[in-house]
Amino acid sequence: MSQTPLVTGMILGGVVISAVGAASTYFAEGSNPTVKSVGRDFVIGSVMVLMIMQLLPESSTSVVDFFMGLIPLTLFQAPVVAAVTEAVEEMEVKVGVPQF
Repeated sequence: MSQTPLVTGMILGGVVISAVGAASTYFAEGSNPTVKSVGRDFVIGSVMVLMIMQLLPESSTSVVDFFMGLIPLTLFQAPVVAAVTEAVEEMEVKVGVPQF
């Protein structure tokens, strides 16, 4: 597994979980979320995605690659297309315990 999907997945997971936590704080309690709670939720989301990506490497990498393909920046589009093309050409089945 390359580093780009791992880091991108952690950032996406952290942003999603912290956004959900901030929205629930704002709507349920009627107060603005604190920086501490948003930071805590970001770390929880990042660690959660990191654990999921270690347990399901092929599935989670393809999901992260899909979301990276949606970003309209040329910085992310070129490596994703090359990685998908390589993955299709070199089909490899990974069996066994994930490498932590």
